[in-house]
Amino acid sequence: MSRRSPVRNAFLRVRSSVFAAATLVCIAWSANGIAAELAPPPYIEVTGEAETRVAPDTARLDFGVTTRADTAAAAAKQNASRMQAVFDAVRTALGAGAQIGTGTYSLRAEQSAPRDGTPARVTGYTASNIVRLETRELARLGEIVDIATQAGANQVQRVVFTLSDPSVAHRNALRDAVKDARAEAETIATALGAALGPVQSVTEQEMGSMRPLMYDAAVMRAEASATPIEPGMVSVRSRVLVRFQISH
Repeated sequence: MSRRSPVRNAFLRVRSSVFAAATLVCIAWSANGIAAELAPPPYIEVTGEAETRVAPDTARLDFGVTTRADTAAAAAKQNASRMQAVFDAVRTALGAGAQIGTGTYSLRAEQSAPRDGTPARVTGYTASNIVRLETRELARLGEIVDIATQAGANQVQRVVFTLSDPSVAHRNALRDAVKDARAEAETIATALGAALGPVQSVTEQEMGSMRPLMYDAAVMRAEASATPIEPGMVSVRSRVLVRFQISH
């Protein structure tokens, strides 16, 4: 049996070591390449906001009747009678355009509050019926309040001016919010010496898109006789969170 010389064995060990080292270098280079491919590209994330102001086309008026009597039945009966008279008067004035929906109804006992320590006792009953009127005849709101109160309404609460369909205004605000986000991103990218790349993600954030206008009905009624009521403008807002890829 032949035996390898010491010189040949040493040569084989050196060659094996070099091969192993080269293999480790290749594996490390491959791992670094894969890691580079898997690493997410740099990005910036910005928020864009916008507001669109449009004229309202719908008004909501809360009004109703509160009655008081010695018995619950009497208070409820009086309330129903007066409320019906108010309904009839408002519907006659507005015709088919009057949309009146149920708001809140309550019937409660009123009690005395003695200071001498004696037990409280029922002194009467109060019935309250508040309804909501929705109309597009904004110019007639002062007239409608007068008609309701003359027919028996003694509770006239808030007036809200709003939009029957805010979708168009919302889309306009949303488009402007995206433009605002891009402008913010371009400013940041320029300051970083980077180029703004494609959009990676967009998220619309909830912020109460429409802000209706609210007025105190009593104040509105007091001013209606002298000056026509100007409902102002309804605000429709939008906010987006946008992520842009950047490159150097």
